[in-house]
Amino acid sequence: MCGENDHGPEGEMPLGVLFKFIHLSAETRFNQNLQALNLTSSQMHILIYLDSCEREGKKVNQRDIEKHLHLSNPTVTGLLQRMEAKGFITRTVSEADGRNKEIAQTEKSRAIHAEMHRRLDAENAQMVRGLSAEEVSRLKGYLNRILDNIRDEPPAKMGAARRCPGK
Repeated sequence: MCGENDHGPEGEMPLGVLFKFIHLSAETRFNQNLQALNLTSSQMHILIYLDSCEREGKKVNQRDIEKHLHLSNPTVTGLLQRMEAKGFITRTVSEADGRNKEIAQTEKSRAIHAEMHRRLDAENAQMVRGLSAEEVSRLKGYLNRILDNIRDEPPAKMGAARRCPGK
């Protein structure tokens, strides 16, 4: 059946597909785990970034979040609107530049920070269960090299997409 065993020539799943499956599975688990806090994984990453910047005394605007998380303007706008409605952040006009809004965490988000990190740590531990500390270290090194490779090179020109016979 078409797509049933859509693997490489040796029957192995291509790395890109494997990365996608890992990403989707991890994101689903993170989102399920964060439901009790009324957060999504993307919202959690924004709160972690805001907390880090706050501890350094740095003011944050939407563009900073977009760059840090490699997300588009419309995506971050939607995330921030939902987070503001839930009471996790405030958006105020910047005193330095009235065209920008500064994004800050609220007491509500600070109050769940430790629990958020506890849940993040538990999910990360689940992902590497059964691997030694040395294996985890090597894995992180490999993944960072792959990420650097992807960011350094423009995408290759793609040939015609594979289609199922008869379609």
